[in-house]
Amino acid sequence: MNTRIALILLTALLPVLTACDPPEPEAGPPLADAETLALVNDVPITRTDLFTYVGLEAAPDTANAEDLLDELIKLELLRQQAVAEDLHQEEETRVLLRNLETNILASQLIERRTEAMQFSDAEIEAEYEARIEELASEEYRARHILVPTPEPARDLIEQLDAGGDFAALAETHSIDASASDGGDLGWFVPEQMAPPFAAAVAGLEPGEYTREPVETRFGWHVIRLEETRDVERPPLEEVRPLIEEILETRRLRAYVEELRADARIEFPIRPQQ
Repeated sequence: MNTRIALILLTALLPVLTACDPPEPEAGPPLADAETLALVNDVPITRTDLFTYVGLEAAPDTANAEDLLDELIKLELLRQQAVAEDLHQEEETRVLLRNLETNILASQLIERRTEAMQFSDAEIEAEYEARIEELASEEYRARHILVPTPEPARDLIEQLDAGGDFAALAETHSIDASASDGGDLGWFVPEQMAPPFAAAVAGLEPGEYTREPVETRFGWHVIRLEETRDVERPPLEEVRPLIEEILETRRLRAYVEELRADARIEFPIRPQQ
């Protein structure tokens, strides 16, 4: 469902979610005020409704405000007709509205708690240092020749032992897309490669190639390490927003776990697997 439509329908139909409560005395037709842009069968459409329909953080452009208001009027007419036909009493509709309400309220709660979060410099610096420690300190530039079975890989190693040119052999025999570049993979950190490939590269010195074929899910590799260099670590200020997101996610996860620990959760009927 379109989010704008969902929001306005939720606002209009929210009372049906509490339909089991005792009915309140029927009030007279709502009165128009300075915020009211239109009355549709005595139901007001306000400036706030229009702003919400456009987007909670955006105001409608003057040029299309009338068109948007017309959309809201049409939606309100459809809503009123749906209520007249008792669609809001159907179980499927009630479930949809309840789920929509849950999602919106949960999102609002998360947004407000996130906006209120503050982190000390010490917290941010500690998280930064922990993340930096997880990063590779060195990156590699290597070539490889990829073949489907180990036999041609061993034959290629023999050709290299005899003085064969690695790039030329890669262009001729490799089935990888890098063949046209002589097997050159450019710069990479170990985490970007399959574990057996990364381990093999880490065990080489620049100019060396693997003495045995290296198997990955792609096939069998002969690998030559061209050069290495230290990884330039990003400064704290550059990654500060990312660090704050990590801390926010951790706090929110802890908050949800606290709510769960304090709640009484029962499972009268287990969901079918």
